[in-house]
Amino acid sequence: MDLLTIFGALLGTAAIATGFWLEGGHFSTLFQLEAFVIVLGGTLSAVMIQNTWARFFDGIKQLHLAFMKPRTVDRESLSVLLEWGDRAKLNGMLAFESLDTSGINPFARRGLELLANGVSTAVLEDALQRELAAYERNRMAAARIWQQAGGYAPTFGILGAVLGLVHVTGHILEPAQLGAGIAAAFTATLYGLAIANIVFLPLYGKIKAQVESELRFRRLYLDGLLAISRKESPQTIETRLAGEVRERSAELLA
Repeated sequence: MDLLTIFGALLGTAAIATGFWLEGGHFSTLFQLEAFVIVLGGTLSAVMIQNTWARFFDGIKQLHLAFMKPRTVDRESLSVLLEWGDRAKLNGMLAFESLDTSGINPFARRGLELLANGVSTAVLEDALQRELAAYERNRMAAARIWQQAGGYAPTFGILGAVLGLVHVTGHILEPAQLGAGIAAAFTATLYGLAIANIVFLPLYGKIKAQVESELRFRRLYLDGLLAISRKESPQTIETRLAGEVRERSAELLA
């Protein structure tokens, strides 16, 4: 589990609260249920209007990706490909028919099934590239609902502030209530900006990074499976992919 997501959200919230307190603010003025309802309810409604039910729920399902560590592209991944290359060199592509594929990445499993069926390299590449494109298209479309939410939240924060000011002007002849009323009105703007920049937009960025990490992982298998289909030796496969593994591992550790 990637605790950095939770730590970052807590740190951001604490920084805002501490800054408000240092300026002499009272925390009681920050808790405005009506402002929270306007911002969160309005944001979710706008996102729902822009998407289908399936896409909306896919975006919610992807939330767990923001709390997971990215998949590492390492020597172990390359070792698996080299083992498959040895198997193909000794027994041909039919060797993959008896291979136990339990626990293997679904994308790699699909490639092994195609190799076992004896498809050409061109057909294998086309099929796997289409699967990669579909994965990226569907995952990123679902992830973008959080980007959309990050765009709508500040706007509904402003809407909440306007509604609050409308309510305050109804008491224009009661100066004692104006200060507290205006402060409560602008709390909605604070909610909109804070939720957008501490929750929604960072969630989108984290999920996007996870999808890109998975794509890098799958492309390594794509390159290896294509090399096996071309009947390249395990040594050639290792030479071709070793540098790529090093670069991707370093990128994930950076």
